[in-house]
Amino acid sequence: MNYAIYPPIGFARVGNSPSDFFIGSEVPGSSGVEVQPGGAETPVMSFKDVNFRMKRQGARFQVFEIPNDGPPRPAVLPPGSSVRWEARLANRKDAVKRPASPPPSPLKPVLDPTRADRLIEASASVTGASAPRAILNGSYRGKAVNLGDIRTDGQQRLIVLGGYGVSETLSIPPAPIGGSFYNNPDWYDDVSDGPVSAVISVPGEPPTEAKPAWVIVGPPDFAPVSLSVVTLYDVIRQMAIEQGWATPPGKPFFDTDIRPMIRRAADLRFVNGSSVWKAISLDWARLGSTAPADKPLRTETAGLVRDVETVLQSFELRTWQLDALTDWVNGNFNAGAAPDRGACDRLTRAALDGTVGQGFFPGIEAGINLTDPSIFETGPFEYRFRAGAVNSGDMTAHMALPWQADFLKCGSGWWPSQRPNHAPQAAGPERPWLRPTMTHQNLVDDVMKLGVISEGPGGQVTEQGRDPVIG
Repeated sequence: MNYAIYPPIGFARVGNSPSDFFIGSEVPGSSGVEVQPGGAETPVMSFKDVNFRMKRQGARFQVFEIPNDGPPRPAVLPPGSSVRWEARLANRKDAVKRPASPPPSPLKPVLDPTRADRLIEASASVTGASAPRAILNGSYRGKAVNLGDIRTDGQQRLIVLGGYGVSETLSIPPAPIGGSFYNNPDWYDDVSDGPVSAVISVPGEPPTEAKPAWVIVGPPDFAPVSLSVVTLYDVIRQMAIEQGWATPPGKPFFDTDIRPMIRRAADLRFVNGSSVWKAISLDWARLGSTAPADKPLRTETAGLVRDVETVLQSFELRTWQLDALTDWVNGNFNAGAAPDRGACDRLTRAALDGTVGQGFFPGIEAGINLTDPSIFETGPFEYRFRAGAVNSGDMTAHMALPWQADFLKCGSGWWPSQRPNHAPQAAGPERPWLRPTMTHQNLVDDVMKLGVISEGPGGQVTEQGRDPVIG
């Protein structure tokens, strides 16, 4: 039997809570789940712990079997079988030859041999069900750096958790921060990326290695209630279409291709002050109707969705999205959802749809290097990296150093679905999300104390979990 790991790319996020974490979305429309002591899983209700610290977001991976006569399916292993998982993560940010500003096109990271001690690498392995955590320990200039840990659940699925949001300089006197939103040499942070592998041992059979996956550990998402209108799923999908590896959607399905764009654009009202988002209709019955009488509403709504390109910075809807909107306006679309493509596709899309696929200057999670066709397997295309095409740490190597520097500078509508511009309040008018006024060092020290824009009791979306010590 052949095996593969899904999702092919998973996303974890740093946080400073010492023990609390949640698992990122595995189902479209979900914000994730928390695993209770008995193993039960419940929807995540708060992204901060009781002491106002950010919970880490974990990425969960599972083994699928690849039969000869059908699509991949979750592996059902016989009694006595085990899965040995390994994760190899790296942070290369201060160890590579970095350009003066974010690269405008994919750029293969190249290590600087004079900065070899700034390469943070770590690996760990676990075996079987409910395996206790194994720490991902690396070092930076001789100092220990924790890039996170791994563990398994009761079904032998791997959970990868990233670091604790540590960003600092070891230089004496301290290296400066603030001269650039992108480059601050002699600083490090604990975001990372790298391969996830699995070896399946079945009694009486030789061990079998599964097709590997990749995990990317990024900064926290401070607005999980708001998804990006263009995600990395959309961006990579467009790349695959242009390469001839995937076919365009064709006649779009309203619930699969159109409604998510409308919903995400409308949800920007919670994180960005433009009046455009509040003007977007949420009359799903009329929006999903092909009736000629509803074409004016479809036309108006499509125009408002396209306004994301002018309201937000360096934002571009992908060609397949623009084509789908045009077909929808003209009534050339299918009601309801596209046929289910199975659990693999759901896991892949849920993971990638939780990311930002625009504002690659340099972006949030992995940036423009994820648009490089040379790093992907092509047949069949399933958003999986080609063996040997990417090194641990490559996907995050050209992101902002440290990531908080970009969070301070990019407050004018670059990616508000992760880094909000405004914060709705339970009482009174909305307020700036980043308050009080901060320097780069202030943000390094206090970013985890800022609030999270999320849905509370009764469905009201407000800023929650803001540490009162910062006012």
